[in-house]
Amino acid sequence: MSYYVWRDGDKWSLRWTTPGKLRNFRGAVTADGGKLKSLKRIDVESESRVLYPGRAPHIAVGPRGRVYRRGGAPPVVATRMQDKIEKDGDNRIVFNARTNDDIDGFDFKVDERVTALRFVLEVDGVMRPALVELGRNNAKPAGVPFVVKLR
Repeated sequence: MSYYVWRDGDKWSLRWTTPGKLRNFRGAVTADGGKLKSLKRIDVESESRVLYPGRAPHIAVGPRGRVYRRGGAPPVVATRMQDKIEKDGDNRIVFNARTNDDIDGFDFKVDERVTALRFVLEVDGVMRPALVELGRNNAKPAGVPFVVKLR
């Protein structure tokens, strides 16, 4: 179970994962001095999946030879609509997602005026810096929230 934050060129990435148990990952990324742009959600699971395929309608022929459909049921679809990853104005991304045995997250870019990024990351309502890994060396921040200076 962890958060991962890294930059690849001009793209920033934030991911979270947990093995098995359902957890609530919540937080925000705020840009100082400029704007966040190009928000793209990453969800390795399919956004929706069919739980029950449904039944095909029964085709019947009436007494005058008319064909009509009777019965049947549409498929039951599960969605991840309760997960929220969205921009809150031009300089803030907020998220609230329930994840189990999965990797979720998002990518974003910043404009050239951004001087720092402020990360607030919670797991089940608690800020846990030991569960955050930064960059290619998986460094741990001293605390949460934390700030990454760009200039």
